[in-house]
Amino acid sequence: MFQVGVSGNPKGRPKGTCGGRVQALAELDRILARRSNKRLLSEVLQKEFRADPVKFFKTVIMPLLPRESKLAMDHDGIIEWKSRLGDDPGEKPR
Repeated sequence: MFQVGVSGNPKGRPKGTCGGRVQALAELDRILARRSNKRLLSEVLQKEFRADPVKFFKTVIMPLLPRESKLAMDHDGIIEWKSRLGDDPGEKPR
């Protein structure tokens, strides 16, 4: 039975080991280090951007931005990005 306040893994993760997400990102980094893959990725991203810029922004760009960011789009479609870290200290970033 679990006890409140008692860790099921008191020693934690052994030093020098990485979780699955870190390992996956490291492998992705190795894949993208190849020049041919960079070129291919660039071509695909450009194709997706040209097909639907708004969808590209929402599905590719937005997830990459820090949570502490604020975006605004004017009537001309120009997007303004601001860091919310310097905003009102009483307001929590969204």
